[in-house]
Amino acid sequence: MKEAKKGKNEIIWVLIYTKPKQEIKAKENLERQGFKTFLPLISPSNIDEEFKSLVPLFPRYIFTQLNLGLENWHPIKSSYGVDHIVMFAEKFTSIPNNIIELIQDRLNEGEVYKQIISNVDFKKGESLTIKEGPFAGIDAIFLSNKSKDRVRLLLKLLNTTVTSEINKSDIGLKQVIQNFKF
Repeated sequence: MKEAKKGKNEIIWVLIYTKPKQEIKAKENLERQGFKTFLPLISPSNIDEEFKSLVPLFPRYIFTQLNLGLENWHPIKSSYGVDHIVMFAEKFTSIPNNIIELIQDRLNEGEVYKQIISNVDFKKGESLTIKEGPFAGIDAIFLSNKSKDRVRLLLKLLNTTVTSEINKSDIGLKQVIQNFKF
């Protein structure tokens, strides 16, 4: 991050540190005062974007755009939900536009982070819970694919383990969620 220089009509993004769990209130209050803000959200389930209770992708932080030459930024510090502006040596620390754009590219129209989820087959030795069929809910260890439609598992039953073959569809596929990286 580079240090922002005061200049006429210089527009920069700054980072605002909020009070605990008050990111949305801080965002709404800053927007009512005319500041442009950016608060990327994510579903706490990490899978379901339609989940009603979204949380900030970066807890306790929101981005705010300032025009250093025109705006009076002092009201930000006393805005409801705001703890302080992240600064370095009493000077604004500018967040580069390309970082903001990179984050925005990973969001949908509602500013919700889109998870990249891949379905892959289980590998030998991986633990799983059987999802369907007569053994639904039983913990197992994947041993191998027996055929196109069957798998061999080591089932944990009554303090012992038993090797069994079941339908591949009963265990489903393993979902792998790609982490958020720049």
